[in-house]
Amino acid sequence: MLKKNKEKTGKLVLLGALSLLAGGVNGFLGTGGGIILIYALGALTDNDKKDNFATTLCATIPMSIVSLFSYANNGNIDTALTKTLVLPAIIGGALGAFLTDKIKTKYLSLFFALLVIYSGICMVVR
Repeated sequence: MLKKNKEKTGKLVLLGALSLLAGGVNGFLGTGGGIILIYALGALTDNDKKDNFATTLCATIPMSIVSLFSYANNGNIDTALTKTLVLPAIIGGALGAFLTDKIKTKYLSLFFALLVIYSGICMVVR
C-alpha cells in the first residue's frame, strides 16, 4: 500500500510541475499550455482521453484568464478583433463539446495529433 501511495504522490507532484510548465508556456506564447496538460494526463493517469480533454479545459480556463489579464495590462489585446472572435468561438466550443461525445476516441486522438503537427509546422514555416 505504501508503494502505491508513493507512486501516486510522485505522479501528483509531476502533474503539478507539468501544470506549472503549462501555465508558463500558456502565458509566454498565449497558447500551448493545454497541449502539455493533455500529454501529461495521458502519460500519468488512467483516465479516458475524453475525460483528459475535459479536465484540461478546466485547468486551461483559469490559466488563460490570468494570462489574459497580464496581456491586457500591457495593452496587447486588439479589442475590436476580439469582439469579432468571441461569439463564433463560443459557438464552436459548444459544438465541439457536443461532438466529443459523438465521435470515437481514436478519431479524436487522430484529429488532435494532426492539429498539433500542423500547428508545429506552421510555427516553424511562418
